[in-house]
Amino acid sequence: MHREALRRLEDAQMLAGRGDSAHLLSLLGLELLLKLVHEVSAGKKTPHGHKYHLIFRDLPANTQTEILERAGNRIGPSALNTAAADIFKEWGTNFISLRYPYERYEGLTEEEYHQLGDDWVASGAPVEEAFFRYFPQELFGIVDALKNMANEMANNSFQRTPTDAAELQSQQVPASVTG
Repeated sequence: MHREALRRLEDAQMLAGRGDSAHLLSLLGLELLLKLVHEVSAGKKTPHGHKYHLIFRDLPANTQTEILERAGNRIGPSALNTAAADIFKEWGTNFISLRYPYERYEGLTEEEYHQLGDDWVASGAPVEEAFFRYFPQELFGIVDALKNMANEMANNSFQRTPTDAAELQSQQVPASVTG
């Protein structure tokens, strides 16, 4: 899980600036890291799905706090300070919806689609009216926090049960991959 998360995040960096593909890969990396941290810190299997807010909510309180503190230390004050659950929920929704964005605009002609975007920008691009919100700084901070925690877990410097440690060891990432 750790290795796959890092691969998806590396792929996202290669696609940066090319639309939603990089964001989707970043969300997949986030999901895998969040599930890894959840399984180790909560000591139980994470349910399938993309409801990041529920996975985050199920983490032990001290792990939630640590993730948010680490993210905040990396990016400074942000919406994570007041609306972390909402942001995690939005990311999970984006992971599902951005895979097939045309469904969001079903029934619109190409011209109507472009006009919708132009009208939104002309109205000042109000965030509350956006169909998709990315929260890029928050995503960067949370992914960084989760990557560091996952690396610590892989290096056995994080508190875990013997069963968790044995499973994590089988997923150990070579130093050249985490570099």
